[in-house]
Amino acid sequence: MYQWNTLRTLAGLLLCIPLIHVALMVSRDISTYLDPSPEVWDGEISALITSDLDAVIPNEPVVVIGGHRVRLWKDLAVSLLPKATLLRPLGDATLEDLIHHYDRLAAFYRPDILVVFPGYADLHLRDEKTPSDFKNSLRALLDLDEEYGASSWRYVIAPVQMPLHPEDRERISLISKTIKPLEEELPDLTIIDPNPILSRMDGTPNPAYYRGDGVNLSPSGYERISLLLATEIKTRQEREHLKTASQ
Repeated sequence: MYQWNTLRTLAGLLLCIPLIHVALMVSRDISTYLDPSPEVWDGEISALITSDLDAVIPNEPVVVIGGHRVRLWKDLAVSLLPKATLLRPLGDATLEDLIHHYDRLAAFYRPDILVVFPGYADLHLRDEKTPSDFKNSLRALLDLDEEYGASSWRYVIAPVQMPLHPEDRERISLISKTIKPLEEELPDLTIIDPNPILSRMDGTPNPAYYRGDGVNLSPSGYERISLLLATEIKTRQEREHLKTASQ
């Protein structure tokens, strides 16, 4: 017969198993996040390929690429109806990761509209991009899309300010200003800076539009960006329609 101390120790170990499992998962996720190689997301690309085997791929969809922020953008498809929308998040990807996996992540779907929503990883842990670095990487991604020739228009959501990182406010503002001239270099590009509609009167991020982690947007924050993107797309389409009608 087991002694009471033995049983108590065994019970304690059994109770620790879920905690150990969580710790291992967190450790694995952190290890993945810190791995600078884009091949770290190969498993996610394989899972995407498998899921597409039974999926109906729409013609000329809006394809949205990025990291975790794209995964959380739940309401966008409804906002962009009747256009079909495909969200294609890739881990906590940097722009370099998106470039490496662009063929299968985006070009495969022959998007009519490409939306790029860079995330946290370009600024922290996986990379520490300066405004110049960010512009060069973004330009490389857009040039690659140009080579495939699928997208008729590209939208880039500029990096959002984060309550967790007030020290990044100036760098993020400079990134938005630095990438804006790309619109003049690439006539089929629109840069969208969402920060004005996510901020308080003093220009700091409004916590109401962010999750408790101080990094990712809340559903209310996503609603605002969805409306902003949908308005930009509708305005451009109306402008093109008027231009065609006048010819």
